[in-house]
Amino acid sequence: MGANIANEIAVEKFSEATIGYRQDKEAAQRWARLFSTPYFLVFAVPDVEGVELCGTLKNVVAIAAGLVDGLDMGNNTKAAIMRIGLREMKAFSKLLFSSVKDRTFFESCGVADLITTCLGGRNRRVAEAFARSGGKRSFDELETELLQG
Repeated sequence: MGANIANEIAVEKFSEATIGYRQDKEAAQRWARLFSTPYFLVFAVPDVEGVELCGTLKNVVAIAAGLVDGLDMGNNTKAAIMRIGLREMKAFSKLLFSSVKDRTFFESCGVADLITTCLGGRNRRVAEAFARSGGKRSFDELETELLQG
């Protein structure tokens, strides 16, 4: 998981990712080295659940960020949504799995992925279009149009 959008990686723009592991740090670090390039850095952290939940929950926050954009509520509001969203991601993750580590939220899979997704992610784009349509177009319709399915 991490702050990386596929088309940017494809054209070798700098990106990074986080691998979660349970016990075998050496194996995780080998995977990280295998996938790292000069423009794509991969880091391993001992928190599988935290990494996965960050990668999932940031999409909910990105939808809220898209609605903020679509309603022209401004960057201050979007920043607040992102900050509060990160706090809620952390609280929810720790409620589900007490093993989730605070520091995971400061890895690429956490705050960096949240920022990337809230600024340029697919969920943000669809939510923005939904708000701009006044809710008259469905998410399914907008996803098909904007993201080709």
